[in-house]
Amino acid sequence: MDYRSMVNPTFLTAKSTLYMLAAAGNDDAKKVIEALGTQDVMSADSRKNEGDKSPMSEADRKAFLAGVTLAVEARYEALSHFISANGVKNLLDIACGYTPRSVYCSKNGVDYVGVDVPVVADELQKFASQAGIVKGHPVYIGGDATNEASLKAAADNLKGEILISCEGLTGYLSGDEADQFFNGIRKLLEEHGGAWITSDFGVDYEAFATVNMTSPDAVKIYRESKNQSMKAFNVYNDGVSYWDEDRIVSFLNEHGLLVEKLPFYYEGEELNILSPLPGPWKDSFIRLLKSSTVWKMTVDPDFKGETAVEGASEVDNLKIDYVKKNGVLKCRIEGRIDTISSPALLEVFDMNYDGINKIVIDGTDLQYISSAGLRVMLMAVKRLGEETVVIEHTNDSVREIFETSGFSELIILK
Repeated sequence: MDYRSMVNPTFLTAKSTLYMLAAAGNDDAKKVIEALGTQDVMSADSRKNEGDKSPMSEADRKAFLAGVTLAVEARYEALSHFISANGVKNLLDIACGYTPRSVYCSKNGVDYVGVDVPVVADELQKFASQAGIVKGHPVYIGGDATNEASLKAAADNLKGEILISCEGLTGYLSGDEADQFFNGIRKLLEEHGGAWITSDFGVDYEAFATVNMTSPDAVKIYRESKNQSMKAFNVYNDGVSYWDEDRIVSFLNEHGLLVEKLPFYYEGEELNILSPLPGPWKDSFIRLLKSSTVWKMTVDPDFKGETAVEGASEVDNLKIDYVKKNGVLKCRIEGRIDTISSPALLEVFDMNYDGINKIVIDGTDLQYISSAGLRVMLMAVKRLGEETVVIEHTNDSVREIFETSGFSELIILK
């Protein structure tokens, strides 16, 4: 059983970005799809979708697909434009997903390291080897945005100033996870120099999906569908990219990062998805493209702030001691539960469910828990029932994570 994929189910949505780039005519994306052997999966998904009786009209479905595909294509091209215009030599692509960025960088003389959850990184590293993208270091490395040590281990493969990119990631990061991530980004830039860019904060992706829908219920249907998908993955809260811009800027500044807003779309830029669209649709999309921005973050040289919660000093420092007695699984946890370490906790739970009706965790030495760890706890509650998972002796910062995420309503904290 692959516990890595069970604690990180959202990686499954990453392939949809690859499919949309291919639909937009990106030849590199088509090569990745062929190499990964996912053509049959795409065909099956297409047949399934065609058979679905969606409450969304056919016209609105087409508008939705055109909008999300255009946004993905424009996002990819915006990063390509920045790399080319600024002579970028080293790219650290965090939450890289399955986009063909490694192929692009290989063609354009850019040293590339892609970071994603281990189950994705392993698959893509095999692809890189098969595609002849060979470096003096791994092209893809397993990591976690909230795990500072894993980001540093990846970045240290690149020599010289770096550009850090991430697309779509912050839509999944809660405030405490962003706190860890932003601090980690600042420290990487302090050590290596360079900048971090993302379109997460400056593009309204929902607007692209819904701007040309005509049904008054279409937007509602879209949002309900999105929420259902998130809950299916045990993701319940919108990430920081859904905050208003002033709040995001303030949060970035508090973490020692200065913000510069750059164009997302350049006049006359050719985007393949735009050309065959009806005139009114095209006009609406171009207005959105022109109003969108890419954010560039650099280190504030005057920053003197302190980190509220220390980042990871080791990639994986989780230790679990457990005993099963009288229907109760008692665990003592030391270290951090994040994307990298949470599969180990899930395995402990999964191997001990038989004969237990309660899990009691001693969190005295639990330093941090990310959404991946919360997901493991939720899976246990779903398996055993309400009021079956108890966590004792947590520190204030860990308790706050449970409370602000709403998980304190599902997990008993003592």
